[in-house]
Amino acid sequence: MATTKPQPANPRQVKQFLVDARKKTAAARKNLNIDEETAHQTAYEAILKASLALMLSHGQRPRVQLGHHVAIMLFAQKHLDPALAPAFDLFDRMRRKRNIAFYDIAVISEVEAEEAVRAAEDYLNVIAADIQTRIP
Repeated sequence: MATTKPQPANPRQVKQFLVDARKKTAAARKNLNIDEETAHQTAYEAILKASLALMLSHGQRPRVQLGHHVAIMLFAQKHLDPALAPAFDLFDRMRRKRNIAFYDIAVISEVEAEEAVRAAEDYLNVIAADIQTRIP
């Protein structure tokens, strides 16, 4: 079964997802001194929203099914510079750690939270530049 389905690219929708991703990134940065787990989770959500904006800018959207977060990230990895592979490895570790922290017990360190926020900020810049080539 396909993990994406076509949808006409809607510039307003794409831009709103980018705005939402930027807000989440800012919220993650602000939460670093309050709660590392919240900062980490919010940074992951920013990365996911930015990746979804990328997908939507290509005229695709994820099918709602188990594992759709993974499908969104795989789509992004496929459509961005292969040199970003280490970042996608980090994003996958973030996803797994987020799930453990949400459903079980996991400690998110200050270092992990800072790395997640910095990665989200950097990634958002890459995504925005890529989308700009299709949706000015």
